[in-house]
Amino acid sequence: MKTLERKYSKSERIVAKAKFSAWVFLRQVIIALILGGIIAVLWIFGAKIIGFINDKLNQHIALATYIKGLKWAILGSAGFVLFLVVIQAISLYSKELIVTEDKVVLRYGVFDVQNAIIPLSEIRIVESKHRLFQRIGHTGDISIISDAEKPYMLKGVVAADRLARRIMKQVNYNKKNAERKMRIVLAAQ
Repeated sequence: MKTLERKYSKSERIVAKAKFSAWVFLRQVIIALILGGIIAVLWIFGAKIIGFINDKLNQHIALATYIKGLKWAILGSAGFVLFLVVIQAISLYSKELIVTEDKVVLRYGVFDVQNAIIPLSEIRIVESKHRLFQRIGHTGDISIISDAEKPYMLKGVVAADRLARRIMKQVNYNKKNAERKMRIVLAAQ
């Protein structure tokens, strides 16, 4: 059980919660695999590549130091990409969103943890967006537009349409209840 669930399940009823997909950082994984393949080819076949180039050009070009330096540069960049993948995986795990009966609570961040509590009464529009690969992976991006200065963007949400509909359903339910209570108060006076 994550932090927000633990915190709010004791005091309020949780209506919905978001699950985030690992498809978000597929691009970095692909780059890491490509760089790993290039490193493996240069590491294993570097001498053969130099010999092949020297034979075809009929010259003795000393590319050994160039390829050796290139191998280390590619290895360093692959390590950096791998580091980014690990950091993004940790941040993906630390991202949470729950919907209670009267608010949407968003928590994200690894070292600097940020919380956003959006009252359902302030939410105007909930948009979901699906790109091609997101549709294949059944994920999407959600924008929650409220009275705040900027919209809240959530990337890589599993079943984004379902969550957006659930949020708007809760918003409409709260509006109807507020109107009903207002009519009861006015009728009582």
